[in-house]
Amino acid sequence: MAFYIVAIIISLLGLYDVFGKNSQIKNKLLKVVVFFLIVFLGTRGFLGWDWYFYYPSFLNGTYVYEKGYMFFTIFISRIWKNYIFYQFITGSIDLLVFYFVFKRYCKYPILTFAIFFSIQGLQMEVELLRNMKAIVLFLLSLKYIEERKILPFLLLNVLGATFHLSALIYLPMYYILNINYNKKIILSIFILGSFYYIFDLKIFIILLENLGNVSNGAFRDRVLNYKSVLPIETFRGLNMFYLERLILFAVAYFNEKNIILKNSAYIWIFIFLFTSELSIISVRIGILFIYSIWIVLSRAVEIQDIRTKYLVLATIFLLCGFRLHNNLSFIGNADNYRYENIIFGGLDYERREKELKESKKFLKDSHGKELLIQY
Repeated sequence: MAFYIVAIIISLLGLYDVFGKNSQIKNKLLKVVVFFLIVFLGTRGFLGWDWYFYYPSFLNGTYVYEKGYMFFTIFISRIWKNYIFYQFITGSIDLLVFYFVFKRYCKYPILTFAIFFSIQGLQMEVELLRNMKAIVLFLLSLKYIEERKILPFLLLNVLGATFHLSALIYLPMYYILNINYNKKIILSIFILGSFYYIFDLKIFIILLENLGNVSNGAFRDRVLNYKSVLPIETFRGLNMFYLERLILFAVAYFNEKNIILKNSAYIWIFIFLFTSELSIISVRIGILFIYSIWIVLSRAVEIQDIRTKYLVLATIFLLCGFRLHNNLSFIGNADNYRYENIIFGGLDYERREKELKESKKFLKDSHGKELLIQY
């Protein structure tokens, strides 16, 4: 319930951001929103799923990750070996970067934060401690794509890869995102992807099965292990997920003027349409470009026609409500996303460990909930 209340409050402030006239009040409200999110998320208890790995990693290095992340973690632990302090610092870094990025690209940054919170931002801040550093470093590097300064771009994203190796995908984006592609080609790719998704074609699954049959040794074991965790039913077709992508594609295709943001949105949509059968990979790779959705949707509200503005806002809040409810309504999140705050009570590791382990039995039902967890 706490997350719905927060989402509604930020959304209402987002509406004031759109229709309010006093820029000074709006600037103050933006800072209040950022400060609140830092405290709200930074002082949370054992929320979500992946704290089960990150908590012991922070305390004693039980789980070892990329070198940049481990150095960052050790550095903070030397200041104060307190996991809540660690959450507060790492969340503050993320949200402050989003503050500057949203202000740079969006006329209504409070609205952008409302979209961010409801569409995966909450789960990303809770679960993806490593990925988020790679993402915010990439966001800081966007200006160097615009300015065509490859050295600082590479430095930021190589640093990002030391937090999460998936950031290596960002390296070719220096050349890919800055191209104004032929709109007919983009539309053709979207139509092809729509056909692939709606008719539930599974070329990649077939390839995995063939690889599992013809390979041997450790590679074959990895292929079979990955295939074993893929859902039998993929729930693809003409559904709400597809309609969401259709709307987002239309907004990017017809409205977005920034080439980098437009291409980022295309990549996010195409990854979903062509790879959603692979579930985990699709979500984890696609999440690298979800920043474009937060910003592109917010920028769509900048349109002058008031009726169109109302329609866009209604669509945005519908998508936000759907996304937030879709994730939080997953039965496995009933205990894992029950909000607790260290300010009002202590941490109960044993109870949360028991709840989390009991929740794992529901993971087989998690497809379509777009969980961002290590399991």
